[in-house]
Amino acid sequence: MCNKLKSILILLMNHQNNSLINNNLWNNFCCDLFYLKDKNPRKMKSHFIILLFVLSLFSCNEEIPNLKQKIYFEKHYVNMAWLPQSSGWLIDSVGNVREFRWVEVFHDWYGPDSLGYVSNSDMDKNISYCQTINYHINPDTLRLYINKIYDASKGKISEPQLVMADAGTTTYSAFIFEEKTNRYKQVFIRIDGDLLKTNSSPEAIEIFQWMARIGK
Repeated sequence: MCNKLKSILILLMNHQNNSLINNNLWNNFCCDLFYLKDKNPRKMKSHFIILLFVLSLFSCNEEIPNLKQKIYFEKHYVNMAWLPQSSGWLIDSVGNVREFRWVEVFHDWYGPDSLGYVSNSDMDKNISYCQTINYHINPDTLRLYINKIYDASKGKISEPQLVMADAGTTTYSAFIFEEKTNRYKQVFIRIDGDLLKTNSSPEAIEIFQWMARIGK
C-alpha cells in the first residue's frame, strides 16, 4: 500500500509538471471525491495530498486497522498430564508472531471469560509474557486472514469429543476488538489434542489450516 501511495504522489507531481492538473476529468474527480463546489485546482490538490498523507499513516507502517486492536490470533498448547507445560504464540497487528513458553512453571494466562471476552488490560498482560519473535507474517497474508475472522465468528461450534489422553490440547483462536467495551471477543477456531472441537465455518477451517502451518 505504501508503494501505491508513492506512485500516486509521483503521478500527481507529473500532472502538475505537465500542466494536466486543469484537465476536466481530473477536476471532476477531485470535486466528486471532496464534494467541492469550487473547482480551484490548488484547493483540490491540497485536499488530495492531505488524504494521501492520512492514508500513509495507516499504510506505510504496514499496520492493520482496527487501530486499537493489538492481537488478532492466538495458538495455545497446554498439557498438565506429566510436566506442566504451556506454550504458543500471539500474532499482533504488524504480523509479529510473539511466542511464549513455560515448563514446570505455574503462571497466570488471561483467557476468555465465560462469555468469551478478554479485557484489554488482560490482553496486555498476555502480550508481556511473549518474549520471543521468531516469525513475521507478510502484511498481505495477515490482511487476508484477518478479513476472514468475522465470517468465522458465524460458524457452528461442535461438541467436544475425547480422542486421546495425556497429549494435551492446542486451542486456536482469533479475536475481534470491541472499542465500546474495550475488550476482545474470542472467535473460536479449533481445539486439537486430547479433545477435538471444531468450527464449521469455511473461513474458520482456512484460518486453522494457516495457523497450523506457522513455524513449520
